[in-house]
Amino acid sequence: MQPLRRILYCVIFIIPSTIVVAQQFYIDNLQLQVNATQSDTNKLVLFRSLARIYAEINPDSSYYYGEKSLLLARKLNLKLDEGSALREMGYALLNRGNYPRSLQQLLPSLAILENPKSEEKVLVGKFQGDDDLMYRTATPHLQRLSEIAFTHQILGVLYANSNNYEKALVHHKQGIEYAELSGNVPLQSIVNMTMARVYLNFKQHDSALFRVKKAYEQALQTGFKRYMGSALLNMGRTYAAMGNKTLANDYYRQSLVASTDNYYFRGIVATNLLLADFYKQSSKDDSVFYHINNALSAARNMDAPDLLLRCYTSLADYYKLRKNNDSAVKYQALIIKMDDSLFNVKQAQQFQNIDFDEQQRLQQIEAAKTAERAKFRTYLLLAAVAIFLIIAITLWRNSVQRKNANILLSRQKKELENTLETLRTTQNLLVQSEKMASLGELTAGIAHEIQNPLNFVNNFSEVNKELLMELKAEMANGNLNDAEAIANDVIANQEKITHHGQRADAIVKGMLQHSRRSSGVSEPTSINKLADEYLRLAYHGFRAKDKTFNVAIKTDFDETIGNLNIIPQDIGRVLLNLITNAFYAVSAKALAGAGVGVANEEFKSQSPTLTDDGSPYVPTVTLVTQKLNNKIEIRVADNGNGIKPNIVDKIFQPFFTTKPTGQGTGLGLSLSYDIVTKGHNGSLTVNTEEGKFTTFIITLPIT
Repeated sequence: MQPLRRILYCVIFIIPSTIVVAQQFYIDNLQLQVNATQSDTNKLVLFRSLARIYAEINPDSSYYYGEKSLLLARKLNLKLDEGSALREMGYALLNRGNYPRSLQQLLPSLAILENPKSEEKVLVGKFQGDDDLMYRTATPHLQRLSEIAFTHQILGVLYANSNNYEKALVHHKQGIEYAELSGNVPLQSIVNMTMARVYLNFKQHDSALFRVKKAYEQALQTGFKRYMGSALLNMGRTYAAMGNKTLANDYYRQSLVASTDNYYFRGIVATNLLLADFYKQSSKDDSVFYHINNALSAARNMDAPDLLLRCYTSLADYYKLRKNNDSAVKYQALIIKMDDSLFNVKQAQQFQNIDFDEQQRLQQIEAAKTAERAKFRTYLLLAAVAIFLIIAITLWRNSVQRKNANILLSRQKKELENTLETLRTTQNLLVQSEKMASLGELTAGIAHEIQNPLNFVNNFSEVNKELLMELKAEMANGNLNDAEAIANDVIANQEKITHHGQRADAIVKGMLQHSRRSSGVSEPTSINKLADEYLRLAYHGFRAKDKTFNVAIKTDFDETIGNLNIIPQDIGRVLLNLITNAFYAVSAKALAGAGVGVANEEFKSQSPTLTDDGSPYVPTVTLVTQKLNNKIEIRVADNGNGIKPNIVDKIFQPFFTTKPTGQGTGLGLSLSYDIVTKGHNGSLTVNTEEGKFTTFIITLPIT
């Protein structure tokens, strides 16, 4: 038995070393070409080729060459190559097991490639170091489609490795669609191959077999056999899942040969582990040991964390079955260390946050498109109002000219009344449009506000899951004191989950209360809480429209006010309108000074707006509540440009606005004035000085 074991060890270390030497010869040749060329274009192509070669054998080197190709792509203004370089860097990070950073590279890559402008300047032709997968001989448009498909394929692999198979399948389906549109058959083979693995996880064996057979046929058709070993490997996995172990084993052996011939090290590792599992069922321990260690040797050469984890797991199981507890414990410790570095809670949360931010970005793009359509409808509505006004004026002039004709006058009077009714209806529509605009600003703030408590709920839920698993283990071991301590931690976390869940619930209820039609019924309401809530929502709503917006916010709430009988939805709309106007005023003043004027480090190198005393202008909005005898006073102040004296008396008139066309309906202050004066028997006044400040003062009686 000992001589056989020595022979196995020799084979284990000789075969991978031989493959590495052959692969290194090709890499050295590419590096010689890099040193020999003076052309940035040729260097860019060679760097990307090196990044692809190293991707599955040395991810750190792959990332290094991907970064070099990224710098050259940006220097040469080749957007398609920029997106491709980001993808290679993301793939390298994926193979290193750093999934959050991988996603951070892949999402910008996809954004660049999806922009049709990336086709404007593209390398077309055959270059040194290119393989068929590069597809540079195709037209710029087909190249872009191919690059999009490639990026979707790697995103699919990333989400599958993160156990999000639903999203993985979505990206694979998009990948195969773009790959087929591009005509890049080698890439179609790769997408079909990795898609088959996703179908296997869904236990859709027929779909998996269809995809992997198609991948195999496409690899034969094009002669691009770099991943032939992977196609044969997945063929074996599929037949194994369908219960045909013998046929599966045949494909595993073919896969090992093909992976070795084409220097596909990941295939060598995966195939050896599957062969070890096959021999484990027939109790052929030497064959099991041989294949596991062959896999481990290749994984160590690659320094691939996910593959090392799989090898350590197989060795731990092997030694456990042979009752070699020391070795089993050794590899179990390596498993725990590797597993924690790859799949810890922090990385998982980072990955989810990046994914969530991307979904938010896509939703904001869609919201912007919706807003543009709403703006167009508003223009049409205003045009209709103008037409109705012209008709009304024409009818009025006709009635004056024919005032002596009683019959005609009566008819024209009736027509005028109908027209005025139409105008009132149109005005009501505009009022509702103004309310819906404030709801849109509120919703933008809600999206940001509700994310924080939801993140807390998700984080503490994940921690509770781990604590409960530890609790079960401690109870099974009889460690009741430790179990009690863990239970107390779970209870504490659950209280936090409940607290933050109630926060989210309160935010949603607040949004619903704002969005529904006013009941017109007063109810006891905390003025301070209402003011604080709408201040935050107005800020987030404004930030949703302008990401560069910064402002210093000051508040001074009189804690003796208590509750006041008001209609909260209506007063909330007034506050939202006044605060948003204040933000607009300070933003406009900041932008007037070369686009700056905010207290932010990133603007220090530019020329800021200056105040009268020569100091940099800091946009500031102040919100104050105060109890004065039998009334409550709310002040909304800003240090913007103020209001010109000749128009102060007009600002509460319907349809009067100082904002540029399309940025205001002129109904906000008019509605606010009616709500405060007619709906609450209060007053709404303004104190302003042109170029310095504006303060709106709401006064409400205490009833």
